[in-house]
Amino acid sequence: MTVQRMGVSIGGAFSPSSEGGIHHRSGESAQSSVPAKLITGDRIALSLLGDGYIEAIDSHDIEQKAQQQRQAGLGIAGMTVNAPVLEISTSSNKMQVGRFGWKSQHSSLMSSCADSLRNELGMRNRLFPDEYATHAASDIPTPFDTPDAKTHKTELERLVDQIRHTDPPARDSILAASPDAQAGEKLFAEIGCALCHVPTYKTLPPGKRINGDTYKIPKFLGNAIIHPYSDFLIHDVGTGDGIPQAAKPEYLDQSTANKFRTAPLWGLRFRYGLMHDGNSPGTEAAIIRHNGEATAIRHKYQSLNPAEKMQMQRFLDSL
Repeated sequence: MTVQRMGVSIGGAFSPSSEGGIHHRSGESAQSSVPAKLITGDRIALSLLGDGYIEAIDSHDIEQKAQQQRQAGLGIAGMTVNAPVLEISTSSNKMQVGRFGWKSQHSSLMSSCADSLRNELGMRNRLFPDEYATHAASDIPTPFDTPDAKTHKTELERLVDQIRHTDPPARDSILAASPDAQAGEKLFAEIGCALCHVPTYKTLPPGKRINGDTYKIPKFLGNAIIHPYSDFLIHDVGTGDGIPQAAKPEYLDQSTANKFRTAPLWGLRFRYGLMHDGNSPGTEAAIIRHNGEATAIRHKYQSLNPAEKMQMQRFLDSL
């Protein structure tokens, strides 16, 4: 699925339109009464499988990837995003390294899911309790997420708990074991793709408290070796649409306008439309679309011979 982000340029800065800057389609034409400075951009829905493991990655590991990229001298300069932990009930939110969303604008699953519950599914909740400014006083209130009478859990809490219990998409083990896929994996690393699509992390140990001490990593997520193929940093790869995103308007950082989070590649074989807008039909098109920071690495890919490109494709098809 895709969601259309909308806003306008005011003094050279992006300002989200009403309703969280998301165009909620309800039969009207997206082109009706379009302001002269309207900015729009599509976002494809991200997979939630394995996100509990991503939440359990040490922030220092993500920061270290940014340093390693700069040291490689290939023009890659991934940026960490400091995002609020919205579930902390204090007057000032704790900030930590973001990792969820196309702009890494959320640092915890609770914050990310609360945002989606409000802005994509239309359910207010304790982290996003307000009505939109466009909500007519004569209309019935937007549904609010309240605890279930039996379980005493909210829909948000149940959703987060369910996501934390999902496993990452498994690789195609037969294809991954083939000589071509293994050769392609080596090429993937040699030409520099793995600098951003980082293959391996180890999650924090069980019992470690994160998200401002609101969540303790359980045994089933702790000390796990995972292979997401992402650095969770944001980059300018020439596909920016000028739209920054943030957990809430007060955290909007205009410097993220033309940058996107490195998409995790686990589960890649189950997707077709790739990149942030879904406009790249398959991995070859997505690779060729990489510019900006990724230009030098794209050139290395284009210099591969047909047999080597085939091997890299077999590796990507195994993910």
